[in-house]
Amino acid sequence: MKNNKLLIAAALAALGVLLLLVPNMSDKKQDAGGDGERLAEYSTELEEKIASLCAKVKGVSNVTVSVYFDTGFETVYACNEESKATSNGYNTEKKYVTVGSGSGESMVLVFEKMPNICGVAVVCGGGGDPYISKEIISLISSAYGVSTNKIYVAEGKK
Repeated sequence: MKNNKLLIAAALAALGVLLLLVPNMSDKKQDAGGDGERLAEYSTELEEKIASLCAKVKGVSNVTVSVYFDTGFETVYACNEESKATSNGYNTEKKYVTVGSGSGESMVLVFEKMPNICGVAVVCGGGGDPYISKEIISLISSAYGVSTNKIYVAEGKK
């Protein structure tokens, strides 16, 4: 009888721990999916801005732009570092700064770095002209800080 009560109590405790962990796991999945959606929205917005900018260049028409990234959004949180002398040298320990308490506790955001552009492709009317192509490449490079060898301009179909 006493063993059964102990077994039931242990099972309920395990179930309680499991229920606490399940919402955290699903939150992480939602965040990951949300980051992908944010990246897609940012990409679309950037492509529209570049297309609009290119369309204003003399001799350019029917602009289509694709932007490629080598990273996603990078989030940097505040942390305290503590160095301790050991027999093998120094040991550095990082602890993230948090605000709130309990389930309302969250890390302090320092900044968020935008995704790094690794390539831009432009297809447009007039893109086959070397002068116009050079103008578009210089324009995108100057406006977005992308090196000129990572921008390609091609003539669109007629």
